[in-house]
Amino acid sequence: MASPTTGRNAALELRDLGQSVWLDYIRRSLLTSGQLARMVRDGWVRGMTSNPTIFEKAIAGSTDYDAQIARLRAEGPRDPYEAFLIIAGDDIRAAADVLRPVYDESEGRDGYVSFELPPGLEHDTERSVAEAHRLFDLVGRPNVMIKVPGTAEGMPALRRLVAEGLNPNMTLLFDVAAYEQCAEAYVAGLEDRLVAGLPLDRTASVASFFVSRVDTAVDALLPEGSALRGKAGVANARHAYGRFQAIFSGPRWERLAAAGARVQRPLWASTGTKNPAYSDVLYVDELVAPDTVNTMPEATLQATLDHGRVAVAIDRGSVATAEATLASLAEAGVDMGAVTARLLEEGLASFARDFQKLLDRLAEVLGSGPAGHLVPAGDLGPLAAAVARRLDAMARDRIVQRIWACDHTVWKPDPTEISDRLGWLSVAEVMREQVPALRAFADEVAAEGYRTAVLLGMGGSSLAPEVLHASFGTAQGYLDLEVLDTTDPQQIRDVEDRIDLRRTLFVVASKSGGTIETLSQLAYFWEKLPDGAHFVAITDPGTTLERLGRERGFRRVFANPASIGGRYSALSFFGLVPGALIGLDLEHVLDRAQEATQACHHSVREEENPAAWLGAALGEGALAGRDKLTLVLPDGIRTFGSWVEQLVAESTGKEGRGIVPIEGETLGPPAVYGEDRLFVAFGGHPELDALAAAGHPVLRIPYSDPWQLGGAFFRWELATAIAGHVLGINPFDQPNVQEAKDATARILAGEQVDTDTPPPEYLLEGTAAGDYVAITAYVDRNAANMATLQSIRLALRDRFRVATTVGFGPRFLHSTGQLHKGGANKGVFFQIVQDDVLDLPIPGREYTFGQLKRAQALGDLASLKAHGRRVARTTIGHLTELLR
Repeated sequence: MASPTTGRNAALELRDLGQSVWLDYIRRSLLTSGQLARMVRDGWVRGMTSNPTIFEKAIAGSTDYDAQIARLRAEGPRDPYEAFLIIAGDDIRAAADVLRPVYDESEGRDGYVSFELPPGLEHDTERSVAEAHRLFDLVGRPNVMIKVPGTAEGMPALRRLVAEGLNPNMTLLFDVAAYEQCAEAYVAGLEDRLVAGLPLDRTASVASFFVSRVDTAVDALLPEGSALRGKAGVANARHAYGRFQAIFSGPRWERLAAAGARVQRPLWASTGTKNPAYSDVLYVDELVAPDTVNTMPEATLQATLDHGRVAVAIDRGSVATAEATLASLAEAGVDMGAVTARLLEEGLASFARDFQKLLDRLAEVLGSGPAGHLVPAGDLGPLAAAVARRLDAMARDRIVQRIWACDHTVWKPDPTEISDRLGWLSVAEVMREQVPALRAFADEVAAEGYRTAVLLGMGGSSLAPEVLHASFGTAQGYLDLEVLDTTDPQQIRDVEDRIDLRRTLFVVASKSGGTIETLSQLAYFWEKLPDGAHFVAITDPGTTLERLGRERGFRRVFANPASIGGRYSALSFFGLVPGALIGLDLEHVLDRAQEATQACHHSVREEENPAAWLGAALGEGALAGRDKLTLVLPDGIRTFGSWVEQLVAESTGKEGRGIVPIEGETLGPPAVYGEDRLFVAFGGHPELDALAAAGHPVLRIPYSDPWQLGGAFFRWELATAIAGHVLGINPFDQPNVQEAKDATARILAGEQVDTDTPPPEYLLEGTAAGDYVAITAYVDRNAANMATLQSIRLALRDRFRVATTVGFGPRFLHSTGQLHKGGANKGVFFQIVQDDVLDLPIPGREYTFGQLKRAQALGDLASLKAHGRRVARTTIGHLTELLR
């Protein structure tokens, strides 16, 4: 079967060139749903590898294993490792059966599933051999490979396993010298079999040579901008391939080959791109060669099928170039021997940690019941039948699978701003590899005496960091975080007064690199502190901000994947760099994100997929007129509502449709609500019982602690994308946002705007069922104003039974602004303004911050009026008097 987006099958093209594609992933629902069988049948996959991290995420993030775990628990106390062998053994056995036709057709060349030895045996040859036999016998299938770590003690273990007829996969190979020892052990094992009169033709082995981790380690040793960055991993692997060609040739090998021996193929491992600035198929395109295997994470496989370049990439010339690159690295001071030794040590330690985490998880669920899942509970009320039909239709049309395959036709026939906006699907996995570097960066900054990080950014660049800081605070010894997402002069001055410039790091965050608010803030603080050591940038590759950061010698410039839109960037550098600076445990956040990813990826039924269920409910709710998504959150993650507000409003508010998120609106009795509400709550809120009894749909998501945010970010991103499918819109563009920006630019250039609007009381008289009132306040976002506007919104809700929102300008323009102009004409807008007591200059501009804020308010007003929206320009005092 061809890729749904390109019409070609790159996996079959790779096979024709002598490279087999294996899948670096396993999960029960992948097997029981028939998805693996389809992938094998269509030629996408010819083998599989597994590891404990994959199993741990699958057990934690799904219901796949609940029934089996319940049976094991009922049988009485059981050692977690033995339980793991039972659970994993069933999966490995089932996968081997699916792949058995490939094994038979290829006469034992492909069709294997790898099962890894547990940690603690890596330095014990005898125990490794014994446990390998036990695992092989446990599965009871010939097409199983046993993964043996590439330590000094692993080499003789591999030789013995080959001689004894098992199929070893030597893993954690980073060093070319270690690879040579592995190949030598394989050849020696074959010779032992030959001497013993045993057949050679069904003995198989692969040497798993890790690639992208080498780049991660070496890049950290090179100066920013070095031409050698991103070159070490491929060069090292190509050098190893050159040694493979030498070892498996000549008289010694020809004697074995004549007896039926197969070469031990290099298996390129760790081929998911870890640096977001590099191509997502870098470690596929550059390592195509005969007699090799590439084991790919599913995201890398999908990317290869979509846009991989299939051509032989390793020949004599490229091997020679690789050796020259390695020589250049040595001249640059990179000791590859030391790097690869450290990578092996770190790989063994990481494996041990992940395996212990898996055993701890099993001990927990064996003792206390199923791990639980992420599907919300609750009463859909009048939406139940429509949501059930939608889930059936999504299953029939394979919507979730097509999203993971990056099929733009899920939303629109035109791929524009869809195909290049799906990087968030796999960003959690990519970012895990960046955690050590981010931690080291944060430790370096803290050690130099920095005490505050000021984030200069808007919308998707600022909201996730704000959520993380509000939910977790600052760890001891790390930086406090100030989020500056405004042009209000008083707010800017207040931040300036709270910080010590000499101990402050400014994080300048803008996907486009041209956000007017962010660049104005940068200009202001750069004039006061023109020292690049106090600044970092987060932006897309190639932006003006990236160039400016490098020209000014910023401490770091983080190039975020361009395939991720701003509002979908919480788990990318935009969220994680500030998270690192406040001392957040990024691994824990990403673990929870990956659990959610697992749960949202391979669920057998759509109703078990938490994002599919939530997205279907949001979309069908909007179609049924319940388009006011009312969020009910515990205090511990209260600010998460602002992040969801931006994600949902900007993604769905277009083409006259949309979902209106209502965040921060205190719960009231049933009498104050119209029939346009859909409530989604985290945790228990007794007030919701009365609302459900009154017929309102109420979704309840279990809540335990703020660490759920890692999974919540991903689940809501995918659910919003699915809601976009239900509504028939593109959830990744923002067609109306530019209007207000253009209007602002014209006003700053001198254009006059008609500010006449009807009085607020006139608009309120015309408010009808299904409307919402949006208070857009171009005033200082201080505690007093926030409290006053909260009182006003609740009074409006209670008196008119309409949903209410409060947004501060220009912050809300990067959140709900798209919905206000592009969504349904149900909004009643009160633009609140006041004269600024204080103003501040913007260096290099002909206007001040106060003038910029006023122009943004006028531009927003003009845009609303152009769309025929009901809008009144007023003050806090007037509205307060009106509601007395």
